[in-house]
Amino acid sequence: MNLRIKNLVIALLISAVLIVIFAFGYKTSSNTTLSRIFQLLGGNLPGGVIQFLTFTFFFWGLFEIRSKFSVIKRERQSFKLNLLPEKEQWVLSPDDINDLKIKMIDYEKEHKFLMTGIIRKACTKFRANRSISDVLEVVSRQVSINANRAEGAQSIIRYLAWALPSVGFIGTILGIAAALGLADKASDPEVLGQITGAMYVAFDTTLVALVLSVILMWFFHQLQESEDSLHSDIEEYVIENLINRIHIE
Repeated sequence: MNLRIKNLVIALLISAVLIVIFAFGYKTSSNTTLSRIFQLLGGNLPGGVIQFLTFTFFFWGLFEIRSKFSVIKRERQSFKLNLLPEKEQWVLSPDDINDLKIKMIDYEKEHKFLMTGIIRKACTKFRANRSISDVLEVVSRQVSINANRAEGAQSIIRYLAWALPSVGFIGTILGIAAALGLADKASDPEVLGQITGAMYVAFDTTLVALVLSVILMWFFHQLQESEDSLHSDIEEYVIENLINRIHIE
């Protein structure tokens, strides 16, 4: 199963379980405060439908972020593999560069990292014209490509972070519309209760959506910081331990 679809299915299941729990609590709780909390979280209809969508988007976004953090963690393992010489005053000859490229090709048959790809392409460029400045340009360009690719893969997270408050506003519009539709019968105590319930929906959906959006955006910005740090560290590592060590006689 596609990882994104898997994350969506898990988010749907968790959200459905939460709504069932909140609905049961709202119907059975005798405590007014507790009952109001269950109502806020979607224990009644139609607010429960909106909150279900809100929770789904929130958990889906969290699972997508977790997946991206897992990728970053895996890529950082490449720093522990001693792919490049790290000892002081160690220099690399053209023959060493050839051997290094062969080593990267063999390594990528089983374990492929962003780091190995950049090193392999840098070695290929050096073999072509033995220009250190051209190698540096290739490294910087490939790091930029990898960073842009990672940013593109985050598009679903950005969409979910945008959609969260939008879903809350939809609930607000529905709640206000329902209340206005009953306004001409507000003198009836039973109808007045329905109007109050509709207004609860109107404000509860936006409140929950905004709170969850703030939480999701915090994790998203942590992800972006980790992504930027990863690509910067890779570029620095390759420059320090490959480009700066190349010695041309």
